Amino acid sequence: MPTVLSKAGTLLAFALLSANGGMGVLGRRSSDLTPEQVSSMCERTSNLDDISIEANANTVHWGYTYKGLPPLVTVTSGDTIHVEMATHHAGDDPEKMVYGDPGMESIYKWDAEGMSVPQRGAKGTSDGVHVLTGPIHICGAEPGDVVQIDILELTPRPNPSTGKTYGVNAAAWWGYQNRNHMGLPNNMVDPNDQRDVITIYEVVEEDGKYYVQPDYSYRYDEAKPLTNCTNPTSGTLEGTSFGWSNAERVYSGVEIPCEDGKQTWPGLWFTGVVNSDNPSKASYADYTGTAAFKMPANIHVGNIGLASSYDEPVDSVPPLPTGGNMDNRRINQGSTLYLPVQVAGGLLSMGDAHMAQGDSELDGTGIETSINGKFKITLHKKSEGLPIIVRDLDFPLISTDTAYVIQSYAYANYLEELEDPMSSIYSSGNNLNRAMDNAYLKTRDWMMRVYNWSEDLAMSAITVGVDFGITQVVDGNWGMHAIVPKDAFPVPGIDDHGDSGVHGRTIPAVMPFAATLCLLFASLTFLTFLVLFPWGVPPRHPNPSSLLSPQSRVHTLYFGGIQGTGGGFA
Repeated sequence: MPTVLSKAGTLLAFALLSANGGMGVLGRRSSDLTPEQVSSMCERTSNLDDISIEANANTVHWGYTYKGLPPLVTVTSGDTIHVEMATHHAGDDPEKMVYGDPGMESIYKWDAEGMSVPQRGAKGTSDGVHVLTGPIHICGAEPGDVVQIDILELTPRPNPSTGKTYGVNAAAWWGYQNRNHMGLPNNMVDPNDQRDVITIYEVVEEDGKYYVQPDYSYRYDEAKPLTNCTNPTSGTLEGTSFGWSNAERVYSGVEIPCEDGKQTWPGLWFTGVVNSDNPSKASYADYTGTAAFKMPANIHVGNIGLASSYDEPVDSVPPLPTGGNMDNRRINQGSTLYLPVQVAGGLLSMGDAHMAQGDSELDGTGIETSINGKFKITLHKKSEGLPIIVRDLDFPLISTDTAYVIQSYAYANYLEELEDPMSSIYSSGNNLNRAMDNAYLKTRDWMMRVYNWSEDLAMSAITVGVDFGITQVVDGNWGMHAIVPKDAFPVPGIDDHGDSGVHGRTIPAVMPFAATLCLLFASLTFLTFLVLFPWGVPPRHPNPSSLLSPQSRVHTLYFGGIQGTGGGFA
């Protein structure tokens, strides 16, 4: 059993971790590790499989990542770690997703005395929305290295008081349906009736498999949740010198005034608002869609990534070359994620888990759900020679049982490409043409490097065998991915001879020999056929070539009922 740490402080936390060989559950941000403790804890040489981080107010950071945020725990290459991930939408029905769960109650505490996690967003203005657990220091990770994350388990987090799990889909103002695209009239949603709609989903388990079905929905402008005023409205990013301030109480560009100690929220302007109406029993609850459909779950991690080298806290919404808010549904149990390292220790954080989501994440979110996960962390050192599939990696690479998935965006690295990047990305990154350009370029370069191909061959292979898909159109920096099937394009040494230290499918060694025998038999049979029937098998019906003019007539051959002309088979 992992050791649950007390909240006594850094020295006691370190002592407990050291006494247990580095394992344990970290209990508070005041127990963030110092550089000296990180260095000492990275000296161990044996791997651990019971490191665990609970989700509570002391182990999460809300709406941002930052290279200077002190880590909660260290892992060495080969360690397995359990991580709890809390959804930032649990407040949309706290009766189902917050109350009765001590960890969630800790994160969402917001009363007249203040908020347990007041900084929400890089600057405290909801400029970033996700509850992220971490960061996790990866011992020995340096810029230029690659971190491999094997996703071993993802399971829904039931509320201990009910034993049930619920999630939220928010059809929101930032969704594709509420945008005016390319100057065209917006007829996707009546402009006089644009709205934020919350749909609560129930997670159902049947025969060991998870499904999701709608429970009820409500319009946010009808609910208008009432909360205590945000408090405090300024502070210092814990463990750093960065200050944040939002005394004007402007969230997502909208001022929400504090009146008589209360704030009213007519839209989804601030992350983590708690609707204390008990919305499932409120008059505005709409049950007309209850159980209208039931679909298999696809549990995945929406936001998982390493810290960027940017010098300031970074908005958690637009995705990065180091990962982050990719919202790719293929980052699920059984897959492997490879991320390039930009800072010492990598600093891995994760959250924004989904029970289901289609490509595009069209209306604004997936089914946002609290999830518990188990991950194996492996470090690939540039100095020791990187595996070919991650050599010169500058984008997130996903490996599934059947494909390599190359993840790209409208801006491959918007923090370097744009001026005032965290503001301008939301107006510049909504561009599928740019996303497709980058996805193609990343895919072309990767295939040329991995398979040692020319550009012309790579272009042809991409055209005939690679599928491109729209990952998401809601995260500021729109995403496009390419799916490279392993059966068509196996990587030598990985997809034909087993693992070789990286994720790949294993083909039994007997297969090449068996395939050779089959090919030899087929060749001998074909040669025998040509000797016996040098002019082909006489047709069973008049030769269609006889209908052609003498100038255009060609000799027609019939092989086993397949007809072709002298120019080859089309």
